[in-house]
Amino acid sequence: MQVPKRRMLGMAGAAIWLVAISTAFTVLALITIGAPVPRFVLASVVVAAILHLVIGVGVIRAILRSPGVIPPRTADDRTLLRRFAVVGAAEVIAIMVVNGICAVTQHLELLVPLDLLLVGIHFLPLAQIFRVPRYYFLGGLFALVPALTIVLIPVHAQVGAADAWFVIPTFGCSVAAWATSAFNLREAAKSLSGHDASRA
Repeated sequence: MQVPKRRMLGMAGAAIWLVAISTAFTVLALITIGAPVPRFVLASVVVAAILHLVIGVGVIRAILRSPGVIPPRTADDRTLLRRFAVVGAAEVIAIMVVNGICAVTQHLELLVPLDLLLVGIHFLPLAQIFRVPRYYFLGGLFALVPALTIVLIPVHAQVGAADAWFVIPTFGCSVAAWATSAFNLREAAKSLSGHDASRA
């Protein structure tokens, strides 16, 4: 079955977004940890992210240059986008509410774990909307890692100069995001190969 170019672009675009946002928080966590983190670790993360992003952009360019045009959006496409917008809006509102409660109750240590948990929950409906089963796994890990951190790690534990409740969920969820991104790019590239072969 030929995969629509729009879906391939969606897979590659999501891959780039996942790496970009998770790398930003990973770099922030590494900087916050401070001196115990060797500079080559920070540099390695940045270089790996750049390479991943270059590959992602390359896949998108290859998709856009491949034979065939991207057809106009169908009614189903517009319904999908509306559902995506609703889920995204609900995520943002939930994060704002939770962050406000944490600030008012002076439990700022909960900000990162709870925000990541909410991000994880939002991936669950997206898995169904976009028909990408791996997003169930991604959402589960985004929810599980912060939850386990809260349960198993003492609230005032430190990793270098950083709070463990910031560092551990950030690293754990970033690994999940990078793995999902790699599978997205693999799926897009594989679909592109099949798309081109079917037109040869």
